[in-house]
Amino acid sequence: MQYLYTLASTRSDSYYEQFLLSITSLKARMPNAFITLLCDTHTKADLTGNRREYEKIVSNIITAEVPSSLTQVEISRWIKTSMRRLVKGDFLFIDCDTIITDDLSSIFSSNLVFAACLDKHSILDNHNKKHMIIKNDNKLGFSSYMSNKHFNSGVIYCADTPQTHTAFDRWHELWLYSKDKNILRDQPSFNMAIQENISHFTELNGTWNCQIAYNGLPYLSNARIIHYFATDMIFNESPYLLSCNYILMQIKEKGIIPDEAFDLLKEPKTAFTPHSQILAGDDMLYVINSSLFQFIFILRKKMPSIFNIFNRLCAALKRPVKNKYIKKNKKNIYN
Repeated sequence: MQYLYTLASTRSDSYYEQFLLSITSLKARMPNAFITLLCDTHTKADLTGNRREYEKIVSNIITAEVPSSLTQVEISRWIKTSMRRLVKGDFLFIDCDTIITDDLSSIFSSNLVFAACLDKHSILDNHNKKHMIIKNDNKLGFSSYMSNKHFNSGVIYCADTPQTHTAFDRWHELWLYSKDKNILRDQPSFNMAIQENISHFTELNGTWNCQIAYNGLPYLSNARIIHYFATDMIFNESPYLLSCNYILMQIKEKGIIPDEAFDLLKEPKTAFTPHSQILAGDDMLYVINSSLFQFIFILRKKMPSIFNIFNRLCAALKRPVKNKYIKKNKKNIYN
């Protein structure tokens, strides 16, 4: 039973710190877990000094030579899409931005070959990035969007079979093609590789990759893996305490997991800030996911004085609009 992580990191990012936190949570739940780290040679060479705590936890380290022309982001995708040919044996791949909340060993006895969860726990028709996914697929000549499903590559079960080698080789080939088209994300190519090898693929229950930022609440109580980061979250702070910059910076400075994080890892399903709200409903989510909201958020962060002027103006306009809306609804009710 092998748990696989990939890492492309420098001292200027927090990927190593996320990785250390994730494998620490894994060992807390499964002390005998066999953890493999797959990384590029440059990342491995920089895992020195206060970036060596991982050595006490991982069981196996594999380093890969990558093309010298690649950027760090491209290196991470290159390694991830190459993992099947570089790693022997069955494995459960887990992204670094995760917290393990339960024993994961049952997946190795479930007769799966190739499996992953839906992205944002949503069919494509209800996905907030539906139009972008379809746009990227059309640009690449992919047709995976026609299945009305888009899978997340953050947690992947992969048996060591000829079929999975074929699927992953295709994933890597399609990602290289995507990169040449300036689409660096690995999920468009991942989903196309799934479609071309669908007979060997199984959709995992959302508890295996509980994406708390989007639609993850129904899976949280039984979650085995909490996946806390999403690229969309750059526009609003994560409510998950184990993903906060304060903890990651402590790990970066000291090289070890701070006591505060260990306390949170005891009950990781409850590690949420008390200052948070649940937003639901199509209208509300449409507003939150809009470019207008993202602009307002940036304005609040970068130019708070201008934001406050707009906010006071909106407050003045809101009352008459709200009163008119209430009167209209009352008229409809009584008629």
